[in-house]
Amino acid sequence: MSPVTEEWGEVLRTHLALDEKGSPVLAAAAFSADAGFFAVVGRGDEDGRPYFRSVPYDGESVVPDDVEALCTVCEEAVHSRGLRIAGTLWRRESREVISDVVTGSELELALLRDGDRAMWVVRASQGICTFVLVDGDSGAHVSEARSLALDFDSFLVGQGY
Repeated sequence: MSPVTEEWGEVLRTHLALDEKGSPVLAAAAFSADAGFFAVVGRGDEDGRPYFRSVPYDGESVVPDDVEALCTVCEEAVHSRGLRIAGTLWRRESREVISDVVTGSELELALLRDGDRAMWVVRASQGICTFVLVDGDSGAHVSEARSLALDFDSFLVGQGY
């Protein structure tokens, strides 16, 4: 299945509860080493692109932004020195490997921080990553966003990614 922005945007929105009041997720993106960012969504009606792209997006052309680093992330664990996304250097706080309960496939999960902001990065397979920006830094939101991110990536594994 090839990524389609509208379809995957809605899948992200649904799985990460972005339309629910009080969602722990502020914005999310799905990234493929082949396609780049193929879905980016914000909570409610908010545009999620500014959280993940420092280069202005005109709605038609795809302009590379941190693509080399993001492709590397999708091939291996988030580098310990961090990752620059949309002009922000995110530092890796933790990394773990989790087995998907349904397929037994390994999911790599990393918690990145920029000051008091937190983001989960989950690598479902080589070449596919999900970025989940947590709303605030409360322990409950960070934990709940982690669960939602893992649920979405289990969905990706079930889809063959």
